Amino acid sequence: MRKRNKPTHYDQLHSQQKRIFNFIKRFMQQHSYGPTLREIMMGIGISSTSVVYYHINQLVETGFLEKAKGISRGLRIPDHLLENTVPLTVPILKEVVTDFSEHVPCNGHVHEIPTQWLADKPVNEVYALLINTHLMYDAMVSNGDVVVLQRQNRLDDGEIGVILLPAKNETRIRRLKYDGEWVCLEPLMSVMQPLRCRRDEVQVVGKVLGLMRQF
Repeated sequence: MRKRNKPTHYDQLHSQQKRIFNFIKRFMQQHSYGPTLREIMMGIGISSTSVVYYHINQLVETGFLEKAKGISRGLRIPDHLLENTVPLTVPILKEVVTDFSEHVPCNGHVHEIPTQWLADKPVNEVYALLINTHLMYDAMVSNGDVVVLQRQNRLDDGEIGVILLPAKNETRIRRLKYDGEWVCLEPLMSVMQPLRCRRDEVQVVGKVLGLMRQF
């Protein structure tokens, strides 16, 4: 059996290893020290520390991580890899996540996003959504575009999010403006008309962090 070559470039890493690498990178940038195995497991929604341990060892072996022996927070990323030249990746899905009891599912497919989009965001709650519906035309979003979302069930006044209208079975991207028990769903295109609904008629499923488009 032919021995598999070790990855020497970020793009060659396993998708799970990219997520672990990105999580550790962001954690170190925020705290100046490395996370524990359990913090990694909880942070990206992996089912066990043994899975994390396996991928950590792979990253250490290939030079993407360094690990100090006998120290609980001994994981670190080599200085030359801490620069923002290494892109961050998040899971890419074809449907919005509406179940808030679990983390964003990881289906093995990932999408690279700008580093700054994840600043101070919980990495396990951010994902990319491949648009395959015409119902977001009022936000200038078309089929094939990728919207990056932070999964959350509420928005502050004036924030842009992905909204479900269960009674109409529609999904839209709108800016929310609150008025007591009512909410105004403002389109991002001025030629479209805003929609006024009762709060209980609207389900927020995520905050829009950015849009990525291929021409």
